[in-house]
Amino acid sequence: MLVSPIADVSALAWSHTTVSDLPPGLSRLAPPSGPGIGTPARPASEHPALLGSGFTTTLRFPGSGRWRHAQASGSTVHWLWGSAADVLRFGTLRTRLPLGNPVVALRFTDATDASAEQGDPQGVKGQGPVMLAGNPVTVMQLRLFALMPAAPGMDTLSVLRYLAAAFDAEGLTFGTPTWQEFVATMAGLAAPLRVLEPGGSPATGRSIAIAGGAPMPLTAAHLGDAVAALGMTRAGLTGTTLDVSAGASPIASADGVAHPDGRVPVTAATSTISVASVEDWLSPQQSAALSRFTRGNTVRPFVDGVATYADLFAQVNRAVTAGAEGSFYVTGYSLQHDVVLGPAAAGTRRRVVDVATDMAAAGGEARFLALEMLQLNPGWVRDVQTAAQVTAILLSQAGLVATALQPDDTLNKISFLLHAEFLAGLVFYGSTDPEGLLEKLFELNKGAIQALGAISGVEAYLDPVDAEVGDNPRAVTTGALASVVLGATRKFSVFHQKIQVVRTDEGVHAYCGGIDLNADRLQTPGHGSRSPFHDVHARVDGPATAELVKTFAERWQHVAGTTLRLEAPGALDGLPTGGSDVVQVARTYYRPLAGSGRGLPYAPAGESTILETMLAAIGRARRYLYLEDQYLTPPPAFADALVAAAAHVSGPLIIAIPASPDQPFGMPRRQALIDDLRAAWGDRVKVGILRRKFSHTSTSRESSSGRLWLAAPVTAGTNMIEVAPPERVPATPFWLTIDGEVMRATHRVAGFTSPTSVRLDVERWEDTRLFDAASGTPRAEHNVPAAVSVGSFPSIYVHAKMLLVDDAFAAIGSANSNRRGYYSDGECNVFAMREQVADGDNWIRDLRIALWAEHLGLAPEYAAVALRDPAAGLALFDRKFTVGSRFTTFEAQPYATELALSAELTDKTSALTSLLWDATFIASIGVEIAGLQSGDLFATFIDPSSWLEAP
Repeated sequence: MLVSPIADVSALAWSHTTVSDLPPGLSRLAPPSGPGIGTPARPASEHPALLGSGFTTTLRFPGSGRWRHAQASGSTVHWLWGSAADVLRFGTLRTRLPLGNPVVALRFTDATDASAEQGDPQGVKGQGPVMLAGNPVTVMQLRLFALMPAAPGMDTLSVLRYLAAAFDAEGLTFGTPTWQEFVATMAGLAAPLRVLEPGGSPATGRSIAIAGGAPMPLTAAHLGDAVAALGMTRAGLTGTTLDVSAGASPIASADGVAHPDGRVPVTAATSTISVASVEDWLSPQQSAALSRFTRGNTVRPFVDGVATYADLFAQVNRAVTAGAEGSFYVTGYSLQHDVVLGPAAAGTRRRVVDVATDMAAAGGEARFLALEMLQLNPGWVRDVQTAAQVTAILLSQAGLVATALQPDDTLNKISFLLHAEFLAGLVFYGSTDPEGLLEKLFELNKGAIQALGAISGVEAYLDPVDAEVGDNPRAVTTGALASVVLGATRKFSVFHQKIQVVRTDEGVHAYCGGIDLNADRLQTPGHGSRSPFHDVHARVDGPATAELVKTFAERWQHVAGTTLRLEAPGALDGLPTGGSDVVQVARTYYRPLAGSGRGLPYAPAGESTILETMLAAIGRARRYLYLEDQYLTPPPAFADALVAAAAHVSGPLIIAIPASPDQPFGMPRRQALIDDLRAAWGDRVKVGILRRKFSHTSTSRESSSGRLWLAAPVTAGTNMIEVAPPERVPATPFWLTIDGEVMRATHRVAGFTSPTSVRLDVERWEDTRLFDAASGTPRAEHNVPAAVSVGSFPSIYVHAKMLLVDDAFAAIGSANSNRRGYYSDGECNVFAMREQVADGDNWIRDLRIALWAEHLGLAPEYAAVALRDPAAGLALFDRKFTVGSRFTTFEAQPYATELALSAELTDKTSALTSLLWDATFIASIGVEIAGLQSGDLFATFIDPSSWLEAP
């Protein structure tokens, strides 16, 4: 039962006394501030506590369920604590507490020595007194702390009121006096009024003022307490309006109400004000055509392609019926015009070509831009004769096309090496048209653009970036292979933006993120299909819609030389302004070499607003960082910011990445960053790949194999098994399971001959790396004729480019964390913050919970409670994938860098895809033979920079 710890609260007062003796079990509820540090990241002094002193009382702890006791050795200080739902023994309350399950902790002094107690003190029954060593606890000093990890800005009284309201809602009236009565007696206490950052830390370094009065600074010593900073009483502050804008553009909320002007009415119930200066988070806009940020927007995120296409095509079909008022603009990296993008109801369109045809016929406007990949130099010699030339040309482009052609199962791209030589050599050495072959391989959008452009009333263009190798200060242009590549093409940057704009009869909607109109994005959070990517996209309604329209229009005018209908005066009037999101539309465009005459007319000096805002948000993080990225090979500025954040972020850094960075020579760079992050963050950083469940063989090559049984018993200690029948045993190596134990068959045992069975050398348990760097499923004994299932553990390809910070900031867009994304390619991101900061209705928090639930294999109902507090959810990232989690530590990906693996983890979906990766790894070998430094090639061709990055 949760009852009052003391009946008389008349002697209670607020205290900011720092408590440095939190026991380890309680410290873990507020995560450590650095690796291996046992002190809480937000010390007790940041959770104002009720302090009772100068009286004697018999302590009554709030509960008789699961709670803890701790006593420092040789000290009279004791701690008792437990979570509300647990100490109540009312488990269903867990799912009925909208802000999570708070912790109630009592710190008291008592001379009784009970330091050996590890569990419940003896004698605690119902409403009886706390007993230690058989004696009632009589305290001379008591501190009551109520901590809400999921809402760290709530002070003790706010948490107690929250619990009282929850008990009222459930009809819980335990104890005498009841918890509600106990809390009600505190209503007249002089509680602080705290001004907090979005992550729950006390605001410092900003000024506050009573409206019309002189501003007063909030210092670190104030711990965010406005009463102390203003030199007023709490009663004197009630009824006034507190200005927390600090002369900037604030986002502020109190009592669940947003105050965009930063002027907050203070009532007797106001205990915290969450505030942030937008300028601290969203960097200055580097485009004169765009605003630094706009307010009044509504952002709606989508996880994976099926949800995105459902919303997008609902609007597009409505746009078709709008006749001449309808518009559909698309710019993308990979555009497929003739694929069905999701299930369609009768009479609706789900193919881009159908939308374009019907929209043009109805008088609407359909306009398409797609990147032009291959920009060969005029007069390039077509007679490609040497292997070095072929490999260099492939390598120069392979990093650019990986996104569009990347197969789903990427754990073992290097395993293609064995058959790549034959296939690539057959095609290239037998070709009489190298330029045509390169166009087939790398000009991914030409067919779609030609088909769409041929429709009457539709316009479609390939859009190249004119950046050349001289616009990359890191380029190394010497060497045999480099000279061959540069002889064919000197242009390596591309447009990577993924924007869709739709005008219907009800308004204009814009979409931005990582999703192209491409069959590779047809995925759901269940990840039941084998090949599509995991991705994140967003729809934006409001003033920021015009910024995305402008981004498309600038490129359109440059390529097509015509004006769009949505550029007409008044076309964007009436955009909604009642949303609760502050949005910045940010871009990356390359900066050319000074005096070169190159550059984009709408960004002649380039733009790096995406990087600058990402750095600002990481620098403001206090509670957690969550990153999903396709590459994770960032430039030093971004890498250093992530490492430095360990010192000011109290909670976790979670990163989801693909099994491979899909960049030749990218793996060691990514691994070096991961090593640096682990050194700085300790066990608070989790870097993982997403893995599907065990998949049975499905390719035509293996259609008659894989249905096996044991032909001889298997002991726990052996690394050899015998299976039958021989004609169904695939070529080694391959994965298999027997009675739930996972093994990897590496070789057939030499010298063993049998007409009815095959002996295999297998790796088990510590050698399979299924769980971490050194372990898999435990060894077990297996008897004849146990079924043997052959299959694989395919990965889920993470294509998202997303950053979430403190449930207060979201970045969704096309820019990967590499030099292309931040300095060289054409990119577009949407950055968003909630007007209510991190409180109340918060899609940023809900998106984090949904993504973590997806990756961890948790039911949404459970995740809504278990993951609300990001620090408390950290332990769930250590769950094994055999119990449902898809998130697997980076080291656990099996054999990602081994060469001799055939195609055991690969589901190659097209001959073109196979050819691309075969040729890519032949290129890698060619580079080594030529004696070039991989770093030079990476910096010049694979991940180029621009003069935005100081050399």
